[in-house]
Amino acid sequence: MYMNISLRRFIIPFVIILLVCASCSPADTQVEQPPLEQPMAVTEPEQSPIESPATDTESEPYTSETPTTVPESGQLFPETSIDATEPENSPAEATADGTGQQTPLKPQEPVAPTTELVNEKNTSTEPPAPPQTSEPPGQNSQPPAEPPQTGEPATNKNDNPPTENNSPAPAPTDDGPIVLTISGNAVNAETTWSLNRLQALRDGYREITYSTTNNWPSFSAMTAQGVSLTYLLRQAGLKSNVASVKFISTDGYSTTLTYNQVFGTLYSYANHSATGSSGASAVESVVAWAWGDVGKVRPENIRPFFGQSGPWEVNTASFVKDLCKIEVSTASAGTWAAPGASIADGSTVPAGTELELSHGSMDNIRIYYTLDGSEPNYNSPVYNQSTSYFQPQLIKPLVLTESVTVKAFAAGLGKGKSAIVTVDIAVT
Repeated sequence: MYMNISLRRFIIPFVIILLVCASCSPADTQVEQPPLEQPMAVTEPEQSPIESPATDTESEPYTSETPTTVPESGQLFPETSIDATEPENSPAEATADGTGQQTPLKPQEPVAPTTELVNEKNTSTEPPAPPQTSEPPGQNSQPPAEPPQTGEPATNKNDNPPTENNSPAPAPTDDGPIVLTISGNAVNAETTWSLNRLQALRDGYREITYSTTNNWPSFSAMTAQGVSLTYLLRQAGLKSNVASVKFISTDGYSTTLTYNQVFGTLYSYANHSATGSSGASAVESVVAWAWGDVGKVRPENIRPFFGQSGPWEVNTASFVKDLCKIEVSTASAGTWAAPGASIADGSTVPAGTELELSHGSMDNIRIYYTLDGSEPNYNSPVYNQSTSYFQPQLIKPLVLTESVTVKAFAAGLGKGKSAIVTVDIAVT
């Protein structure tokens, strides 16, 4: 028994030593490594067989989203190429083949930049320049100075007939509601105008004081601020064969004027009354956006203003309120018929005989006359100073006290003046 106990004391430690030594010795065979079940991130070693191309920026660690296998070399490599976080335009990356050698990628085909990329590269902190819009011909490229605030009658700059404008009509812009349309066969094309566009025609700006006469008759003066009508129509493509112009209101009221009544030499009288007018100054016709009595000009709806051929010419009827359309035509408005006389030419009458002058449109015209055989004009005496519905008592016959040679013509807005009639009357 003692011996068994002694053997156990020696044998047990010996067995333990053998077991420990056996565990420390290398194995005869290599145990096959089981495949990885989860994707693993591979951190590139400092001296990796695969080196990324040098770039200006430090590369991020490579990662793989696919399972890996163990080649014979014992190194771990992903089966697919590495997706490195390189810039979009960086050099081509290298991948490893089965032997561990670097295999350069094919160079990428150059890609034409898209519009978005070009725009992105051309972005600037400076605000973009405003788009260039077409301007009516003759418009200033620089803002002109503020219009004069004088109130003095302007000098007519339109003694010559309007020249034809062959330039294209200005394109409409979205700068406010349309207040005026210009059309007709005496302009190149129909054009529309907002108040802003009218006021932008700075070269055509006028401020004019007009003398006025109405059918009563009353004599007064008005100041208008606006654009020269001739200048405006030229911007709309005015043709040289224009013969008449029609002005139409929003309520349908209209008036038609002849070439001379729009483009001719018209006047404003500084001193204007039924007993006589003086201080005539030539003035242009305008389309006004501000008007009123002298010294009381205020913004209003647009309205045309015209001078006078003579102090008795009724021009207020042509100041069409709420103007919305201008029709420019090559058609003539015609002429007025000549006035008639109650005494035939070559007659002999006793002193004190009354001579009456007449016309089929007595309320629309004035009859200008002379008794001494001279040629009558717009400054000559007027036979019918008022209308039949205002002051008919002002239409009085002429009392003949001596032999006369009467010459007379009829004139009024809408048509050209009539031919001059001559009546020789002997008084006994």
